[in-house]
Amino acid sequence: MKSTETSPSAHIPKKSQPEEFDLVILGGGTGSTVAAWTFAGEGKRVAVVDRKYIGGSCPNIACLPSKNIIHSAKVASYFRRSKEFGITHDGFAIDMAGVRERKRRMVRGLNDMYLENYRNTGAEFILGTGRFLAPRTVEVTPGRWDRTSSAGRECDR
Repeated sequence: MKSTETSPSAHIPKKSQPEEFDLVILGGGTGSTVAAWTFAGEGKRVAVVDRKYIGGSCPNIACLPSKNIIHSAKVASYFRRSKEFGITHDGFAIDMAGVRERKRRMVRGLNDMYLENYRNTGAEFILGTGRFLAPRTVEVTPGRWDRTSSAGRECDR
């Protein structure tokens, strides 16, 4: 297994022997990550498989980045309407590169937080596409590599 530069808990799988996990979760959204961290914190060996984003789409391309940009637009709107609030100014400009960089910094910070939580709990994040081959066997394929994992026993909950 090859680790990415950012974290020993984030992996890009390559061809290897099957690995045993207590729990393999397909999809790395909020519910999945919280479940993985919880079970890993209880001593289970847990892997989360997502094909593109750590933490799912919400903190990376959907909910949170959108709200970040909307907040910048609200600030610009308030500034544009500043005379209504008794504030005068000589004009302003919107730096979209700065707006995008602010959003990117937020996403990087969230990704760093997610990776730190994976490290701290011992759960593994696997970048790839997972599919069931059998009731307890999941194959993870990130393009030209593949890796087979199996959940050897059920988690008690």
